[in-house]
Amino acid sequence: MPHAAGYDPRIIERFADQLLRKADTVRVGCAVGGGIFGVFVGAVPLTPLKSVWGLPAGFGVATIIVGALVGILIGWVIGEGRAFRYRVQAQSAIFQLEIERRVTSAVAEAVATATAQASAVVEEPPKPPSLPPLSPAPPVAEEPAEEPAEEPAEPPSLPPLSPVVESPRPTESLLRPPGAPLPPLSPSPEEPPLSPAVGD
Repeated sequence: MPHAAGYDPRIIERFADQLLRKADTVRVGCAVGGGIFGVFVGAVPLTPLKSVWGLPAGFGVATIIVGALVGILIGWVIGEGRAFRYRVQAQSAIFQLEIERRVTSAVAEAVATATAQASAVVEEPPKPPSLPPLSPAPPVAEEPAEEPAEEPAEPPSLPPLSPVVESPRPTESLLRPPGAPLPPLSPSPEEPPLSPAVGD
């Protein structure tokens, strides 16, 4: 299997140059061909076909010159139309090359910028966020000085507080151990007798 040729932009540039040269060649070739055809048509009065034109042979040189000029003009117009197609193809190839070059340079620049930013982030420690400057406090409007009112009488004196006495904590445990006898119950006051049920 033959090895595939790699991408070479110079080949496209040569192709575009060939198309531009071919456009010029086609235009000139059509003009020359039109001029030759015009000379043949203009030379008809000098040939045995002079009865077709109805002109005397003395006008033969003039008809040759006029035929050549008209043929060159017509050939130039036809050649210009065909050359335009070749120029469009050449410009399209050049435009594609230009796009490829700009995209390549943009990608290379973006990669270089990203690499530089990544290295800068790795090298520099993170800076603490800066706080915005504090705005000055608004001026306080001075209130007009009021005339001192009559001084109130001294508040009545409160009686002295009594000291707080803490009760001693019982040393005996309030819980009885299991199996210990219950303490004696205090006798309950005598309860009145129950009233007899209604309806007995």
